[in-house]
Amino acid sequence: MKSLKISLKILGAIVLPVALFAGCKGGGSSAPVTVADFCTQYADAVCQVTASTCVGIPLTTCTTYQEGVCTTLAAQATADHKRIFAPGNIADCINKVKAAFGSTTPITPATQASINLACNYVFQGQGVLLTDSCTTQFDCAGTTNGTIICDAAQNLCATAMTVGGTKQCGEVGDVCATNFYCATSAANVSICTAEGTSAAASDCTTAPCDTNSRCASGTCMPLVAAGGSCTADSDCASAGYCDRFGSAPACDKGLSFANSSPSCLCVGQGMSCPAGLPQTWGVSAGSSSGTGGASGTGGAGGAAGTSGAAGQGAAGASGTGGVGGGAAGGAGGAAGGPTSDNG
Repeated sequence: MKSLKISLKILGAIVLPVALFAGCKGGGSSAPVTVADFCTQYADAVCQVTASTCVGIPLTTCTTYQEGVCTTLAAQATADHKRIFAPGNIADCINKVKAAFGSTTPITPATQASINLACNYVFQGQGVLLTDSCTTQFDCAGTTNGTIICDAAQNLCATAMTVGGTKQCGEVGDVCATNFYCATSAANVSICTAEGTSAAASDCTTAPCDTNSRCASGTCMPLVAAGGSCTADSDCASAGYCDRFGSAPACDKGLSFANSSPSCLCVGQGMSCPAGLPQTWGVSAGSSSGTGGASGTGGAGGAAGTSGAAGQGAAGASGTGGVGGGAAGGAGGAAGGPTSDNG
């Protein structure tokens, strides 16, 4: 696939002729949309929280900070020249961000995963299925609902095909059913094999744990209940959120805000962010010392990982998608280790 080189210097000036959706900034319904327009719309959507809850943070402070976050993520998304600005995908991203940050209910990992998927696709590649190489699913053309993946074993764009437990796997696009992973049998055949369980205290250094377990100290252990200590969303029971904004990371229902809280300061101006919090579409690493910043690792994929292609590896403890180490941005967990449908 022919690369399109885009530098950070010109990123904000990319112009493609497409109509803006109703109610968004950018110059009117007939004006072309730029990356800068998108980042303005994105910042406005996130910074609703300063009017509803984080009232101590001026709106302009929040929008300036979040525009910077967005610009950085945009540059990272296009850094390998496989992905380009796709204005037609803006509406889904902005609508999801508006719904999440305009609500007073906690933002769950599932909601954040949906936001990351939609917003990453604002920068989409033109990779052809079973033809073009890829690093993430966002390098691939076609539907943006997550069913097109980057098969990590082959580094090819492919349509995900779910393979049942005990069935043969390994073809491009194969994804083992929930709680199974693709492993080589004694007969040297790739088979969707049951993942480890906490009930059996399975060794998770050689195989991933199932969705009802977490890997801790090399052993599959039960998921953590609300209030318990965690390191990632995948540690928490009931699809919980590993909240890093308290005195110590603990499982709860989702990202929430209260005036002058660390989460408000982090989202609103990049201050009081937990150390190591990945930069994402919505929350960024900022600085735990309160000096702010827009650097980070966001833009593709997710920390916990979901629906990983065969060969993507067990869920990573850190990554580029999700809030607070959170849910997948659609590209799955960190590579390495046994292949797994859980990312």
